[in-house]
Amino acid sequence: MSPKAVVTGGSGGIGSEVVAQLREKGWEVTSLSRREGTDVSDESQVAQAFAKFESLDALVCGAAELVKRPFVDLTADEWDVQLGAGLRGAFLCAREAFRLMRTSGGAIVMVSSLSGVFGAEKFPGMAAYVAAKSGLAGLTEALAVEGRPLGIRVNAISPGAVDTTMLRVAGVEGPALSPSEVARMIVWLASPESAPLSGANLRMDP
Repeated sequence: MSPKAVVTGGSGGIGSEVVAQLREKGWEVTSLSRREGTDVSDESQVAQAFAKFESLDALVCGAAELVKRPFVDLTADEWDVQLGAGLRGAFLCAREAFRLMRTSGGAIVMVSSLSGVFGAEKFPGMAAYVAAKSGLAGLTEALAVEGRPLGIRVNAISPGAVDTTMLRVAGVEGPALSPSEVARMIVWLASPESAPLSGANLRMDP
């Protein structure tokens, strides 16, 4: 039987590469994104999306939103959208994954960012995005502790600039990683090949 994975934010950028690479390795992959009709910040939609699974081997939380805006002009709605996709969505999906994995184990990968790493350079206009990615880093450590006795591994990956549409929205210049490079590391973290690693946050600089 093929291993099963859910990838959020799987319709573009890094996420689409993760979906493609997992499928190449024989995984059965379900992609969740707004473009594909699922809002991962909506509790009922997430519950419905995961209800069809009897088991799950891996979850990749890659959904994110970026609205670049000076902090003094940032609206509460813009803040909520970014924290909703990037952090609330990860909470909701990881909670469903825990329920499916608690008897057989599995792997969860949080796609964070250098923006969420303490001490790394931050860029103006990205306060909500930074907050969401920082939250993912902390959530990874917390869930790794709770997942250990259940056989659930939880790790994060924190790439720097990646050549995606979101990078162009951010207006960050300089060298960038390719989505496929980052995806290869995510696929490794999602697979049994990375066992028994858990609670790690792998930094990738371009």
